Amino acid sequence: MAKKYVYSCIDRANITGTVDAVEENTPFITDKFVNLIVYTSRKEPSTVKDRINVVVNKKLLGNITEGSCVKIAGAIQTKTVNGHLYIYIFAYDITEVEAETAMDTDQLKFEGYLCKKPVLRKTPFSNRTVCDCVLAINDRGMSYYVPCICWSKNAKKMAQSAVGDKFYVSGRLQSREYVKNEKTYVINEVSIYHIDEFSFNSEDD
Repeated sequence: MAKKYVYSCIDRANITGTVDAVEENTPFITDKFVNLIVYTSRKEPSTVKDRINVVVNKKLLGNITEGSCVKIAGAIQTKTVNGHLYIYIFAYDITEVEAETAMDTDQLKFEGYLCKKPVLRKTPFSNRTVCDCVLAINDRGMSYYVPCICWSKNAKKMAQSAVGDKFYVSGRLQSREYVKNEKTYVINEVSIYHIDEFSFNSEDD
């Protein structure tokens, strides 16, 4: 019988989506695991789908393959290989569900520490206020450095924070593409939509 992992109280991820590919030769996994490329949908009216890496122990995989609709519980983790940061969900449990009745979900909750100075900016086309930051999740003696993005009021509050401040956040893991040297790359980041608790040095405007 496959081992059941125990949730961390400080790092929880729950997603439901469609498996696009099953990879066994990915730089951030060992031979006991596979990496699932899972696509999740954003809230309507958006038609964007996010590409998420999900690392699964082969013993938990069962009959799940390309095209399967799956529900996954796990934790967000990161690993740097040859200077590239890989962001993925480490699955504690994975279940195949009926695609006709399943709702695509992508929900993260974790606590993290601000580990570098946040950057406040405006988006080039919509002129929205946005803040780029990196939060460190410290769990079971490991540290995972997670790039995040905040919007509007949360962006302004995050921008006023000091390195070392602790946050409890809710969000989703999203993907975006960029082109470099005529090659397309996919990167992931956490879009934060709620900060449950935070501290910062200066007063909010």
